[in-house]
Amino acid sequence: MLSWVSDRFLPDVEGMHDMAEETCDVLIAGAGVIGVAIARELRRRYGVKVVVLEKESTAGRHASGRNSGVLHAGVYYKAGTLKARLCVEGNRRLRAYCRQQAIPLNEHGKVIVARTEAELPALRELYARSQANGVRASLLDQQALKEVEPCAKTVQQALYVHDTAVVNPRLVMAAMVADAEREGVEFRFGCAWQGRDGDGVARTDRGRVTYGHFVNCGGLFADRIAHAHEVGLHFKILPFRGQFYQLRPGSAMQVRGNIYPVPDLRNPFLGVHFTRRPEGDVTIGPSALPLLGREQYRGLVGATLGGTVTMLAYLMRLFGRNRDHFRSIAWTEMIKLTRTGFFREAEDLGRGFEKADLLPGQAPGIRAQLVDTRTAELVSDFVIEPGARSTHVLNAVSPAFTSSLPFAEHVVDTMRLA
Repeated sequence: MLSWVSDRFLPDVEGMHDMAEETCDVLIAGAGVIGVAIARELRRRYGVKVVVLEKESTAGRHASGRNSGVLHAGVYYKAGTLKARLCVEGNRRLRAYCRQQAIPLNEHGKVIVARTEAELPALRELYARSQANGVRASLLDQQALKEVEPCAKTVQQALYVHDTAVVNPRLVMAAMVADAEREGVEFRFGCAWQGRDGDGVARTDRGRVTYGHFVNCGGLFADRIAHAHEVGLHFKILPFRGQFYQLRPGSAMQVRGNIYPVPDLRNPFLGVHFTRRPEGDVTIGPSALPLLGREQYRGLVGATLGGTVTMLAYLMRLFGRNRDHFRSIAWTEMIKLTRTGFFREAEDLGRGFEKADLLPGQAPGIRAQLVDTRTAELVSDFVIEPGARSTHVLNAVSPAFTSSLPFAEHVVDTMRLA
């Protein structure tokens, strides 16, 4: 069985020759799920030459391959938002894509449980949003909850979201890249975007590329790329690391699908939850720890002086203004730095869960969270900004993976192509 964190089944590095000077119709920076999906949509719709730059040796090495693999159904998002529309459609289409590609799915759904009576109004708000968004969801009493997730516990009611599913994201990435290559998309792995050399020319570490239109899918570095194009200057990306544990296989706490808490609807993080992956193991997480570097996956490795100064400055500003209930977020994440604190965050979600059940988990991922520097607000909805001969995907956080297929169509619809 393929490991969840193995890179062996991702595309091998090809085309490592010096480009020196290359020309294409559309140049895309970033081979995450959004970059690959947009490349496929452009190639299918217009038949143009599409080149995708990726600084890593394979696709999906960051958030696209390091997420929990949950295909969200669209229950969290306010009706009328881009997230609500694209997530509901994306869930249906990505589940169908996985079946077509014979990629295993866990389709046991998700339950959202209330840990206290104070969380019941937010639970019912989630039910109202699910109905407004056309999501299949049901309010369950405690007895009905036992039939869906026998070990889950709740206060009075829980919300059962039928169409939430779980997939191995790296298998999805591998399939999408293979499809893109068959359809004529060209990838340049091990090739980093470095800047602009005038209008319609990108500078990379392997030469220059002249293009008709540029698409920025740079993830953790999307703001820097956008700023080089004089786009989105009031936005800044702050990195948050999502750490996971794994549930001990012999634990009395058994999970069929997903067990989530009622989130604080004032901020974009969903809280520590249990997820059963298609391979059968159960993850617990994630945290949302603010980082001092954009690729700081372990300890202080990847922390930079510039990243430290930037993060501390914005953390102080966010903490002072307390937008999106940020002080509560910060306090909760500090608690989760310890194994005991992490356990305390998860213990009220189910019966039979013990601290000894927490085992080291999958490789952490980093969330590229967009902040509006004018207001010090964490931006919740997707953000796509136009520029001169360019399009910039600035906020593609969860549920972007779920939404990737219709998201790509939406982005291409908004492009101003010559």
